[in-house]
Amino acid sequence: MRALLRPLACLTVALLFAACSDDSANPISLASGGVIEVFPVINQKKNLEFDVTASWTASCPAGWLSFTPQKGESGHQTITLTTTSTNRTKATRSTQLTLTSGGTRKNVTVVQSGKYAVFDKKEYVVDAEGGTITLGFTSNCVKETDNLQIGYNPLDWISWTNGSRVTRADWTGQTPAITVQPNTTTDGRRTAYCLLLSNGEGGWMNMDTTFVYQRGMTKDYESTDYSADGQVTVMQQATKGNGIPVVLLGDGFTDQDIADSTFHRVMTKSMDNLFSEEPVKSLRDYFNVYSVAAVSKHGAVGSDYQTAFSCVPSISSPDIACDDQKVDTYARMVPSIDYEQMLVVVILNTDTHHGVTYLYNDQSGIPRQYAISLCPVIDSLQSETFRQVLVHEAIGHGFAKLGDEYSKDDHYVIGKQETNNLKVLHLYDWMLNVDTASDPTRVAWSAMIDDERFANEHVGLYEGAYTYMTGVYRPTEESMMRSNQSPFNAPSRKAIYDKVMSLGEERTGITLDEFAAFDAVHKPERWDYTTRSASGHHRFFAPPVIRR
Repeated sequence: MRALLRPLACLTVALLFAACSDDSANPISLASGGVIEVFPVINQKKNLEFDVTASWTASCPAGWLSFTPQKGESGHQTITLTTTSTNRTKATRSTQLTLTSGGTRKNVTVVQSGKYAVFDKKEYVVDAEGGTITLGFTSNCVKETDNLQIGYNPLDWISWTNGSRVTRADWTGQTPAITVQPNTTTDGRRTAYCLLLSNGEGGWMNMDTTFVYQRGMTKDYESTDYSADGQVTVMQQATKGNGIPVVLLGDGFTDQDIADSTFHRVMTKSMDNLFSEEPVKSLRDYFNVYSVAAVSKHGAVGSDYQTAFSCVPSISSPDIACDDQKVDTYARMVPSIDYEQMLVVVILNTDTHHGVTYLYNDQSGIPRQYAISLCPVIDSLQSETFRQVLVHEAIGHGFAKLGDEYSKDDHYVIGKQETNNLKVLHLYDWMLNVDTASDPTRVAWSAMIDDERFANEHVGLYEGAYTYMTGVYRPTEESMMRSNQSPFNAPSRKAIYDKVMSLGEERTGITLDEFAAFDAVHKPERWDYTTRSASGHHRFFAPPVIRR
């Protein structure tokens, strides 16, 4: 891999010269010099080590790189760099990470090569009957020199269709295939993995991984062992504040799913998905996360199955019916937490495209913080759609009480009653990312519209939100609460930040300056300016349902 730095020799020398020209009393000493190379594919980590004699901060403008921590004290320090996107070009790209301590700054050039190879899918799910999987992939590697190969872990139930355990990738259109043998057991899913390997100058490197999951013969299976029902697992404990409670449940998981750790694996991935977007990504330490096992009779959800919470995805809409009183009963099995602050997340053991959040008022009609968000494992456990919808439902609707920013063709203009209801919700800091005010000086996010600190997001008034095409406005063209495919916009991020401070530190009245200072260091790692239609190809999910 060192050879990849040769085209940047002049740049490297110049940067190193600049670093050496710092004050001789420079309190920052880099262990790796002024340049560090990261992997060309997404989600790969590299450590940057340095010594510093005083407190320090770090900053980096690149959207393809994240790092943690962003600040620290004196002594030997390690920053973990993580690639947040694959470099899908043949050109090497670089950015500068700046370390600041006192009046001294030290620049480190972070280099990502343009050599990549990625599977077309992150996960393949095979029925118990077995079959053949075609391992599609995309790469810009050179056939003659990069020696790209695909391998898998040695298991007796998978084999190369062509009879070879390791196959050399073929650039002529003949894509490798794997044969999966029938799974005649009822032991739940079994797992294999495949690797894309490149044998370059630095030795073999794993460029990408995809997983193969095969279902067991569970169609007629019924649970018999309910001993794990109600078991509480502490998945994360807060290290800051009071510990905001999040309880994860699952519907349609059998005794075998719990025994073979399928349920735990789904809960762990769901927890990581919840904290994958800013600002909760950087505020994760304020949350206590628990899971409670609920044994269902059948390993699927729907009207034909008997499950712990009776979840039934609607045929005609993205809504999901459930026994929310039973959900509440299981969530309350977690001892010694504030149940009024609790966010309950129910993951459905199905891959259907549904999602809904239940919000609640008390008997006097006063909004409660308590909420239940329901989300299936859409497409697959590793899918981006599952992550996005879970964040939209649980963090957007369930935790922060944000409104939808999309509109539907059959919802033309918002009515008077709905307008009045929205104004009342604003009084309780609900739905602060949508507003019926057409005056930019009166809209809920008016202070951000001309604020240079949020200029890159083009905060303004965009008509069409709260499912209505006219008469209600959203802050940005795109966002997590519109198409799910962009980060939370600035007004939504502030609403989330305010909620964390209110519940986690019992502070209210958070100023815009306080949030902006936090946001400047913890901005989303990407921002998509592309205008998407929030109708047509976009798959709508159910707006939140408010109950008493």
